[in-house]
Amino acid sequence: MEEVGRLVRQLAEASPVEVVDPGPKASDVGDEQARRLRALSRFRAALDAEERVAEAALRQTAEAAEESVWLGASLADLSAVTGRTRQAARKRWPELGDVYRRRKWLGNHVEDITHMAGLLASRADDLVPTWGHGTFMRLIRELREGIQRCEADFAADAQGGEHPAARWRALDDLVNVTLRGAVEAAGEPQTPEADFALHGAKGVLGYYDHATASEDA
Repeated sequence: MEEVGRLVRQLAEASPVEVVDPGPKASDVGDEQARRLRALSRFRAALDAEERVAEAALRQTAEAAEESVWLGASLADLSAVTGRTRQAARKRWPELGDVYRRRKWLGNHVEDITHMAGLLASRADDLVPTWGHGTFMRLIRELREGIQRCEADFAADAQGGEHPAARWRALDDLVNVTLRGAVEAAGEPQTPEADFALHGAKGVLGYYDHATASEDA
């Protein structure tokens, strides 16, 4: 608490605020009017600093809650930490239900995702569209890069680093952004193998969409 108090004082002192002088008081002694005005200015600055600190704390709490869910925590786990109900956690952080559903599905399908995404990338030459060739090939390149990152991120000896939940966000982007974009941009399959790869990728997206649309966390 002392550190927080020092932080608020530092913020207040760094941002002086002008306030309206309420004027002299009958009980003023010497330069008390000037002293009072300076105190009121510090009071206003402290209020502003308090608001900024509170906003920063709320953001930090929300970020920590989201990271916890990306790392597999449920709303019930959050409620156990806060000492409040799961419904209270859902009300305070409504977006975490979606994160929970995505993380839960991704956690059970890491190998399926990399396999089907890799299969699609390997058959890209037989899926080139008549229009939008450049866009499709860019997405395929990003898909291959995402697969390589995923394999490194989920290797047995992978380290969490500064952002331990980053691999789950990256995997989610691989499915929901890159793979989806490649499937939507693909042309008509030119071989049975390409058709199988495209069908499999669409299946992955279908399972993802179905799982992330549910409600329980």
